[in-house]
Amino acid sequence: MLQAQGDFSLNAGQHSVTYLPSSDTAATGRYQVLLYDNNFGATERYPKFDWGQLGSAVVTDYNKGTHSFGRIFTVDETARTYELVDQIAVPFSGYVSSAQRVGNSNSMLVASGMAKTFIEYDRYGLPIATYEMEAEKHIYRVYKYEL
Repeated sequence: MLQAQGDFSLNAGQHSVTYLPSSDTAATGRYQVLLYDNNFGATERYPKFDWGQLGSAVVTDYNKGTHSFGRIFTVDETARTYELVDQIAVPFSGYVSSAQRVGNSNSMLVASGMAKTFIEYDRYGLPIATYEMEAEKHIYRVYKYEL
């Protein structure tokens, strides 16, 4: 089990987890993980689960959700720890969604599925481009590829 380092709410409903190794991962045991944190706690199998243990920011009433997150963690397998190194607050989506680091840049492409939006953010968390879909259903995933 890994131990959290720092003060942050844990994930609730994460999607689209991506392993981001560095050139020294094999030697140090350190790497990063990028994910979409829905910030929404719900489970039919465990109705008595205490979502509050993950942090006060976790939303359990879908109608009260204001934001989800694109998050990057550094994991240290040797020390058995992980820490939050970056996060971007994005439009709330209690289900589905995705986050992607774009190419070799520090920009992040985030699809907030139920909000029917996808936004590319620069390294400072500022929107580069925003797209909205007019659709009956939600966006499952969005990826950007270089041609």
